[in-house]
Amino acid sequence: MDAPEALREFLMYVIANLIEQPKQAAIAVGHTQSGAISYRLQLAPDDVRRVVGKNGFTISAIRSLLNVAAQKHGVKVSLRIDGAKDFEFESAAARPAETDKIESEDGA
Repeated sequence: MDAPEALREFLMYVIANLIEQPKQAAIAVGHTQSGAISYRLQLAPDDVRRVVGKNGFTISAIRSLLNVAAQKHGVKVSLRIDGAKDFEFESAAARPAETDKIESEDGA
């Protein structure tokens, strides 16, 4: 499994266990202008609040874990959450190459 796919699977697992509306969630994978792998999450508004957490601590922890996993593969990553106007995340412009729906462990 290549690095973008492995990191996407990891991110899907983490996010699927935090959100309540997996049918409204998707992950788009692309590359930034600097060559980093870009992951863009599209979530329901209530799930955005759940993933961001108080003062952004949850999303910060997810980014830290994703960065550590990316270092093991020798790549750089960017993570952005779409659909949340109140939150400003990484400003790296990325064009999604593919989008996958997130499914919960119970198949919902």
